[in-house]
Amino acid sequence: MRAKPASAILAVTFAALLGACEAQDEAATQASSAEQSAPAATEAGAKTNPESPIDEASPAFNANEPDASTCGADKLDRWLNVLPTETVRNEIADAVGHDRIRYIAPGDVVTMDLRPDRLNVETGEDGRIRLFRCG
Repeated sequence: MRAKPASAILAVTFAALLGACEAQDEAATQASSAEQSAPAATEAGAKTNPESPIDEASPAFNANEPDASTCGADKLDRWLNVLPTETVRNEIADAVGHDRIRYIAPGDVVTMDLRPDRLNVETGEDGRIRLFRCG
């Protein structure tokens, strides 16, 4: 049997590796185009506002958040754009029927644990309530 020159072996190996890279690039391109063509996701059950501190493109955004009825977020429209005074906080707790409520201001550090029964009340730069969501 005749020995193949090292350059031929290297050429075959290089061609195989190049083909594998092209297949990966094609799969990544298809995934990227599918993401771009999909409609923009909205937070499940969230009461949205154009000035909302939530950025749907951020890593913290989770399209799999629980339904708004899980924590009572669906009952709170009347408190949007209101300052969360002590009275307002008490009214919100009474409306949802529990005290598992987290108030989040812009720049606050927030744990990433998902608790479907917890109400998150997010405020804007002006301190007014901008968003209610479960989690």
